[in-house]
Amino acid sequence: MNNILSNLKYINISNASNELTEEKGIYFWYEKKRPDNVVYIGIALGRKGLRHRIFSQHLNPKYLEFRPSKHNSKDSFQLENAIYRIGKKGDVRKGIDKSSFRKAIGRNLLICSGEDTCSYITNNLLLKIFESNDEELLKLLEKELISFYKPIFNTSFK
Repeated sequence: MNNILSNLKYINISNASNELTEEKGIYFWYEKKRPDNVVYIGIALGRKGLRHRIFSQHLNPKYLEFRPSKHNSKDSFQLENAIYRIGKKGDVRKGIDKSSFRKAIGRNLLICSGEDTCSYITNNLLLKIFESNDEELLKLLEKELISFYKPIFNTSFK
């Protein structure tokens, strides 16, 4: 595990679309002010890998959840400051962050969805990744590292 952590690749967030690949992997968000403090650990196992998970979801302000069934009482701040859109049936829908990482930021720091949580990430956090096609290794690493580091924005495996 130490070998993996010492070989993490730093990703420049402002150039993430070019630097991230479609490989599977695990990723780590750190505070800029305290680069040794891991605040979130996640894995990307989908067919479009790290690029899709990080760039298309975590860093995309339009990646929002408009289905009321996916909202709960923990989302009260973001719901009070929701992004509105008209549904297909002409109903007004409230949108909040869909990414579990951004949702955790909004809940913990009382930050509005979309542009605001994405700005928080780009202004305050650093990103490092480890690429691997070994899904079992990635799942094990995620579980063990979250249990060890207890990142503030992770909700599972603590």
